Amino acid sequence: MALFNSLRPELEIIHRRLVKETSLPRGLVSGFTWPALNEIDNDLLPALVLLSSHGQGYFGPRALSLAVVLQLIFLASLIHSQKGKQGVALQTLIGDYFYTRFFDLLCRDGNLEFLETLSQLICHLHLEGAREQEKALTGRVTGGSGDPEKGPDRASLALVATRLGSQLGKTAPWETRMWQEIGQLCGHLWSGKPVTPQSYQVLAGLPPGPARDGLGELFLFLTGQQPAKKVMAL
Repeated sequence: MALFNSLRPELEIIHRRLVKETSLPRGLVSGFTWPALNEIDNDLLPALVLLSSHGQGYFGPRALSLAVVLQLIFLASLIHSQKGKQGVALQTLIGDYFYTRFFDLLCRDGNLEFLETLSQLICHLHLEGAREQEKALTGRVTGGSGDPEKGPDRASLALVATRLGSQLGKTAPWETRMWQEIGQLCGHLWSGKPVTPQSYQVLAGLPPGPARDGLGELFLFLTGQQPAKKVMAL
């Protein structure tokens, strides 16, 4: 995808690592259906980790590992939310397997300081999924519109990606808050939710450079609206 050209070498490393980390023993689980991902689903969370860490001056291997962790959590939450022909039990077990993979990565790659935040994120995703399931079950009787297959809370995933990515560098509290706002905005756009034109002004807090340029291009890709162009020109 041309959108992330400047990050492509690092994204390729991340994707190769993901293939390795998500490989199941041959013959152990036959006929398992992987979630269908488009290019933005494959690249967005890793790119947000890289952009936020680079924006705060960090370019080391911990960012690559953290990007893999966030994508593993996203994949696991998608697996939990999809209806597989194999049944709920298998989908749950496979999803849980990928959730637990991130513990191993945190231990191996020196990111254990993020364990609490990531555990809280997973708890949130599980509770949101349970609420959607309950809405769907209630809707059979009341006419509600719960959708257990709409997928995970992308705004929360993106917020954590930029928050933790930025904390790999030298980050003041106000900068952490700014990156959280940027991540949440990206997550809302990723989910197709409406945002106000004023929301794009959060980019004005970033100094000119590749991180701000990359985020501006991402906003343009997700919305095609003029406010992002104005922010990029600040």
